[in-house]
Amino acid sequence: MQSIYTTTITDEARKRGIRIKVLDEHMPIFVLTKGRKNVRCFNALTDKVGAASFVMAQNKRAANSFLRKHDIPVPAQESFFDIKQAMRFLRKFENIVVKPSTQWGGRGVSVGIKTSAELKYAICEAQKYEDDVVLEQYVRGEDFRLIFVNYKFVAAIRRRPAVIIGDGHSSVQSLIKRFNNVEKKIDPSHQIPIDVETKRALRQIRMSFGAIPPKNASVQVRLNSNYHTGGMVDVMSDKIDRSLLVLAKKVVRLVGIPVIGVDFLCDTIRNRYWVIELSPDLAISPPEGPEVARHFIKYLFRLR
Repeated sequence: MQSIYTTTITDEARKRGIRIKVLDEHMPIFVLTKGRKNVRCFNALTDKVGAASFVMAQNKRAANSFLRKHDIPVPAQESFFDIKQAMRFLRKFENIVVKPSTQWGGRGVSVGIKTSAELKYAICEAQKYEDDVVLEQYVRGEDFRLIFVNYKFVAAIRRRPAVIIGDGHSSVQSLIKRFNNVEKKIDPSHQIPIDVETKRALRQIRMSFGAIPPKNASVQVRLNSNYHTGGMVDVMSDKIDRSLLVLAKKVVRLVGIPVIGVDFLCDTIRNRYWVIELSPDLAISPPEGPEVARHFIKYLFRLR
């Protein structure tokens, strides 16, 4: 059960004299105990969350539909049925995202799909993880996650696509491997995949895995900003626009889940926001992890 997400929580629990019992060595399921109170956890998901609310929030299609009905700004979206329908959706929006409906960590997600060939490949990639695939309008903006504990805003992060820095003699592939080797010692889940999505991102900037970037050149190697595909994270808790925070609070109350991440794409120039996903089984990870874990433990056991 040793992962950076669970140890962030369990380290904070130990500081407060809370006992930890691991229920499964291969999954992040554990029980926290203080006095007579026991709380079963899966990462930061607990039995305090209703099953129906969790399923709705975790399912990207269901969450999008629910929020749209409550006038929350979300990208246009359709479930994938067949390639003809998918092509119509692509022609309508010209640039789309294809993703599995319930996966996390960027698995099976393809961003910036613009051609029929890319669309067919993206659907196949998404279906490797599940049959339920979502087609979504691509919207431009900075990627933010606002994190709530006990319905209260506790942290915000900005996520940026994975970047490597050239040294003037190493190939892109070598630089990615070097990045992955360093990050593996810190968080094994923070890795840049050497896959078709990375190859596609490089092609858009006229580069390849074999290209040698100039010394100190910054090269964006992914189109998505997910932490689990090498994305960078900045803590922005004290820099969030008030209107975005008000919208996020409304979303959390509507969904009815006390511990959750609300993911936005934000066009700060035009002051437009879109909710792109909800994270009801929040992985409490660096760099905002310790602060979120502190609020999480206080919430579970009503501590000061």
